[in-house]
Amino acid sequence: MQATDAIDAKREQQRKAYRFWAPIYDRVYGYFLRPAQVELARCAGNVAGDVLEIGVGTGLVLPLYPPTTTVTGIDLSQDMLLRAKQKVALGSMPHVKALHVMDACDLSFDDNSFDVISLPFVMPLIPDTDRLLSECARVLRPKGEIVIVSKITDSAGAVRRVEQLVSPLAQQIGLSSAFHIEEIERWLQKNPSFQMIENRKIRPTGYFRLLRIGRERR
Repeated sequence: MQATDAIDAKREQQRKAYRFWAPIYDRVYGYFLRPAQVELARCAGNVAGDVLEIGVGTGLVLPLYPPTTTVTGIDLSQDMLLRAKQKVALGSMPHVKALHVMDACDLSFDDNSFDVISLPFVMPLIPDTDRLLSECARVLRPKGEIVIVSKITDSAGAVRRVEQLVSPLAQQIGLSSAFHIEEIERWLQKNPSFQMIENRKIRPTGYFRLLRIGRERR
Protein backbone atom coordinates (compact mmCIF):
# COMPACT_ATOMS: atom_id res chain seq x y z
CA MET A 1 0.00 0.00 0.00
CA GLN A 2 2.85 2.35 0.87
CA ALA A 3 4.45 1.78 -2.55
CA THR A 4 1.16 2.68 -4.26
CA ASP A 5 0.86 5.84 -2.16
CA ALA A 6 4.41 6.86 -3.09
CA ILE A 7 3.72 6.37 -6.80
CA ASP A 8 0.49 8.38 -6.56
CA ALA A 9 2.37 11.17 -4.79
CA LYS A 10 4.97 11.25 -7.58
CA ARG A 11 2.24 11.46 -10.22
CA GLU A 12 0.61 14.39 -8.45
CA GLN A 13 4.00 16.06 -8.13
CA GLN A 14 4.51 15.67 -11.89
CA ARG A 15 1.09 17.18 -12.65
CA LYS A 16 1.99 20.26 -10.61
CA ALA A 17 5.40 20.56 -12.28
CA TYR A 18 3.94 20.31 -15.79
CA ARG A 19 1.39 22.97 -14.96
CA PHE A 20 4.39 25.28 -14.64
CA TRP A 21 6.22 23.95 -17.72
CA ALA A 22 3.27 23.89 -20.14
CA PRO A 23 3.46 27.56 -21.31
CA ILE A 24 7.24 27.52 -21.86
CA TYR A 25 8.03 23.89 -22.69
CA ASP A 26 8.24 24.34 -26.46
CA ARG A 27 10.62 27.29 -26.21
CA VAL A 28 12.90 25.53 -23.75
CA TYR A 29 13.02 22.06 -25.30
CA GLY A 30 11.81 22.36 -28.89
CA TYR A 31 15.24 22.88 -30.47
CA PHE A 32 17.33 20.85 -28.01
CA LEU A 33 15.31 17.64 -28.36
CA ARG A 34 14.38 17.88 -32.04
CA PRO A 35 17.03 15.55 -33.60
CA ALA A 36 16.03 12.77 -31.22
CA GLN A 37 12.33 13.42 -31.79
CA VAL A 38 12.81 13.25 -35.57
CA GLU A 39 14.56 9.90 -35.23
CA LEU A 40 11.83 8.54 -32.95
CA ALA A 41 9.11 9.53 -35.43
CA ARG A 42 11.11 8.05 -38.33
CA CYS A 43 11.44 4.68 -36.60
CA ALA A 44 7.75 4.66 -35.73
CA GLY A 45 6.94 5.53 -39.34
CA ASN A 46 9.00 2.59 -40.59
CA VAL A 47 6.57 0.28 -38.81
CA ALA A 48 3.59 2.48 -39.86
CA GLY A 49 0.01 1.74 -38.82
CA ASP A 50 -1.48 2.84 -35.49
CA VAL A 51 0.91 4.67 -33.15
CA LEU A 52 0.40 5.33 -29.44
CA GLU A 53 2.60 8.13 -28.14
CA ILE A 54 3.01 8.01 -24.37
CA GLY A 55 3.90 11.36 -22.83
CA VAL A 56 2.76 13.44 -25.79
CA GLY A 57 3.14 16.64 -23.74
CA THR A 58 2.62 19.77 -25.80
CA GLY A 59 2.74 17.77 -29.03
CA LEU A 60 6.29 18.48 -30.17
CA VAL A 61 6.63 15.09 -31.87
CA LEU A 62 3.15 14.96 -33.44
CA PRO A 63 3.97 16.83 -36.69
CA LEU A 64 7.05 14.64 -37.25
CA TYR A 65 5.19 11.35 -37.77
CA PRO A 66 4.71 10.44 -41.45
CA PRO A 67 1.22 10.49 -42.98
CA THR A 68 1.29 6.67 -43.17
CA THR A 69 0.65 6.60 -39.43
CA THR A 70 -2.45 7.21 -37.33
CA VAL A 71 -1.40 8.68 -33.99
CA THR A 72 -3.11 8.57 -30.60
CA GLY A 73 -1.39 10.50 -27.81
CA ILE A 74 -1.74 10.34 -24.05
CA ASP A 75 -0.31 12.40 -21.21
CA LEU A 76 -0.76 12.64 -17.45
CA SER A 77 -0.94 16.44 -17.58
CA GLN A 78 -4.13 18.16 -18.72
CA ASP A 79 -2.20 21.45 -18.98
CA MET A 80 0.40 20.02 -21.37
CA LEU A 81 -2.21 18.17 -23.40
CA LEU A 82 -4.25 21.33 -23.88
CA ARG A 83 -1.31 22.82 -25.80
CA ALA A 84 -1.14 19.75 -28.03
CA LYS A 85 -4.89 19.89 -28.72
CA GLN A 86 -4.59 23.53 -29.75
CA LYS A 87 -1.95 22.59 -32.33
CA VAL A 88 -4.02 19.71 -33.71
CA ALA A 89 -7.06 22.00 -33.96
CA LEU A 90 -5.20 24.10 -36.54
CA GLY A 91 -5.79 21.27 -39.01
CA SER A 92 -2.23 20.62 -40.16
CA MET A 93 -1.94 17.15 -38.57
CA PRO A 94 -4.74 14.97 -39.97
CA HIS A 95 -2.82 11.83 -38.94
CA VAL A 96 -3.46 12.63 -35.25
CA LYS A 97 -6.55 10.63 -34.29
CA ALA A 98 -7.04 11.46 -30.59
CA LEU A 99 -5.39 12.92 -27.49
CA HIS A 100 -6.30 11.72 -23.99
CA VAL A 101 -5.40 12.44 -20.39
CA MET A 102 -4.32 9.00 -19.19
CA ASP A 103 -1.94 7.19 -16.87
CA ALA A 104 0.64 5.22 -18.89
CA CYS A 105 0.63 2.50 -16.23
CA ASP A 106 -3.14 2.02 -16.49
CA LEU A 107 -4.05 2.28 -20.17
CA SER A 108 -7.73 2.14 -21.06
CA PHE A 109 -7.13 0.70 -24.54
CA ASP A 110 -7.99 -2.85 -25.57
CA ASP A 111 -5.34 -5.52 -26.02
CA ASN A 112 -3.56 -5.50 -29.41
CA SER A 113 -4.62 -1.94 -30.27
CA PHE A 114 -1.39 -0.45 -31.70
CA ASP A 115 1.40 -1.27 -34.14
CA VAL A 116 3.91 1.08 -32.49
CA ILE A 117 4.24 2.59 -29.05
CA SER A 118 6.56 5.58 -28.85
CA LEU A 119 7.94 7.01 -25.62
CA PRO A 120 9.76 10.33 -26.09
CA PHE A 121 11.74 11.33 -23.00
CA VAL A 122 9.29 9.92 -20.44
CA MET A 123 11.00 6.77 -19.12
CA PRO A 124 12.74 8.50 -16.17
CA LEU A 125 9.50 10.24 -15.19
CA ILE A 126 7.24 7.19 -14.90
CA PRO A 127 7.80 5.61 -11.47
CA ASP A 128 6.93 1.99 -12.31
CA THR A 129 8.95 0.78 -15.32
CA ASP A 130 7.70 -2.81 -15.07
CA ARG A 131 4.05 -1.83 -15.10
CA LEU A 132 4.61 0.70 -17.89
CA LEU A 133 6.31 -1.80 -20.20
CA SER A 134 3.78 -4.50 -19.36
CA GLU A 135 0.94 -2.17 -20.33
CA CYS A 136 2.79 -1.32 -23.55
CA ALA A 137 3.16 -5.04 -24.28
CA ARG A 138 -0.54 -5.64 -23.62
CA VAL A 139 -1.80 -3.04 -26.10
CA LEU A 140 0.87 -3.82 -28.71
CA ARG A 141 -0.02 -5.97 -31.71
CA PRO A 142 1.99 -9.19 -32.25
CA LYS A 143 4.43 -7.74 -34.80
CA GLY A 144 4.60 -4.28 -33.26
CA GLU A 145 7.45 -2.35 -31.64
CA ILE A 146 8.06 -0.20 -28.60
CA VAL A 147 10.33 2.73 -29.54
CA ILE A 148 12.01 4.70 -26.76
CA VAL A 149 14.08 7.87 -26.88
CA SER A 150 15.54 9.13 -23.63
CA LYS A 151 18.61 9.94 -21.59
CA ILE A 152 19.59 6.43 -20.55
CA THR A 153 22.59 5.50 -18.44
CA ASP A 154 24.24 2.19 -19.22
CA SER A 155 27.44 2.45 -17.20
CA ALA A 156 28.67 2.88 -13.66
CA GLY A 157 30.99 5.61 -12.45
CA ALA A 158 30.85 9.28 -11.57
CA VAL A 159 28.18 10.30 -14.10
CA ARG A 160 25.77 7.72 -12.77
CA ARG A 161 26.39 8.73 -9.16
CA VAL A 162 25.75 12.39 -9.97
CA GLU A 163 22.50 11.49 -11.77
CA GLN A 164 21.33 9.51 -8.77
CA LEU A 165 22.05 12.43 -6.45
CA VAL A 166 20.17 15.03 -8.51
CA SER A 167 17.31 12.78 -9.60
CA PRO A 168 14.94 13.55 -6.67
CA LEU A 169 15.31 17.30 -7.20
CA ALA A 170 14.94 16.98 -10.97
CA GLN A 171 11.71 15.00 -10.61
CA GLN A 172 10.25 17.62 -8.27
CA ILE A 173 10.50 20.24 -11.02
CA GLY A 174 9.33 17.91 -13.80
CA LEU A 175 12.70 17.11 -15.34
CA SER A 176 14.35 13.75 -15.92
CA SER A 177 17.89 12.88 -15.00
CA ALA A 178 18.57 9.26 -14.09
CA PHE A 179 17.22 6.23 -15.90
CA HIS A 180 19.27 3.07 -16.11
CA ILE A 181 19.16 0.51 -18.91
CA GLU A 182 19.09 -2.25 -16.28
CA GLU A 183 15.44 -1.46 -15.55
CA ILE A 184 14.50 -2.39 -19.12
CA GLU A 185 16.86 -5.38 -19.15
CA ARG A 186 15.21 -6.75 -15.99
CA TRP A 187 11.79 -6.45 -17.62
CA LEU A 188 13.07 -8.25 -20.73
CA GLN A 189 14.38 -11.10 -18.57
CA LYS A 190 10.92 -11.50 -17.04
CA ASN A 191 9.25 -11.26 -20.47
CA PRO A 192 11.32 -13.51 -22.75
CA SER A 193 8.89 -13.19 -25.66
CA PHE A 194 10.32 -9.67 -26.12
CA GLN A 195 13.83 -8.69 -27.18
CA MET A 196 15.94 -5.59 -27.69
CA ILE A 197 16.02 -5.00 -31.44
CA GLU A 198 18.15 -1.86 -31.35
CA ASN A 199 20.04 0.21 -28.78
CA ARG A 200 22.10 3.13 -30.12
CA LYS A 201 23.20 6.66 -29.43
CA ILE A 202 21.56 9.52 -31.31
CA ARG A 203 23.34 12.44 -32.93
CA PRO A 204 24.62 15.06 -32.57
CA THR A 205 26.14 14.56 -29.09
CA GLY A 206 25.24 10.97 -28.26
CA TYR A 207 23.66 12.20 -25.03
CA PHE A 208 20.38 10.41 -25.84
CA ARG A 209 19.71 6.82 -26.85
CA LEU A 210 17.11 5.16 -29.05
CA LEU A 211 15.82 1.72 -28.09
CA ARG A 212 13.55 -0.56 -30.10
CA ILE A 213 11.83 -3.47 -28.36
CA GLY A 214 9.71 -6.10 -30.10
CA ARG A 215 8.44 -9.61 -29.72
CA GLU A 216 10.93 -12.28 -30.67
CA ARG A 217 10.32 -13.43 -34.21
CA ARG A 218 10.72 -17.16 -34.60
